[in-house]
Amino acid sequence: MIKNKRGVSEIIGYILLIAIVVVISIFVYGWLKTFVPQQSLTCPDGTSVSISNLVYNCTLNTLNFSLDNDGTFSISGYFVHASNDTTQQIPAIDLTPYYMGPSGNKASNSIVFSYYNILDPGKEESLNVNGYNLSLYLPTIATGTINKIEIIPIRYVNYNGKSRTATCSNAKIDIPVSCS
Repeated sequence: MIKNKRGVSEIIGYILLIAIVVVISIFVYGWLKTFVPQQSLTCPDGTSVSISNLVYNCTLNTLNFSLDNDGTFSISGYFVHASNDTTQQIPAIDLTPYYMGPSGNKASNSIVFSYYNILDPGKEESLNVNGYNLSLYLPTIATGTINKIEIIPIRYVNYNGKSRTATCSNAKIDIPVSCS
């Protein structure tokens, strides 16, 4: 009889252990959920950029351009991607590793001018700041020259009293590129 009681208490122990783990996981999920924004962070309508002075040198494999803020809101930086395949709809090559501007401007996979919205409407980020040496990581782009770049501006917005990065996908621009 003692052996039967011992087996029942082990089963009850396992059930209690599983119940405790489930309760703790519910509390951890609720706590972690507070860190994720409930609504997506978007840029206001009227955010717009354009490219001027685009120079793509195929011999040296360098790309330089000036970024103009022609919208009604300030921006803090941009994402830049390229395509070297004419059939590819969405540029998939991240150009951030090739960036040759001030070293403090790289932030993960984006180029950030400052950690607040500094590029005001009507202003231009110059040709010297937006330089890319595409021969640095040759295996990525070795299959051909780039034929299109995509620029997506980013800006900082306040969310629950904190400054968060918003991607302005509604202001995305695609620019055809050819050798000069």
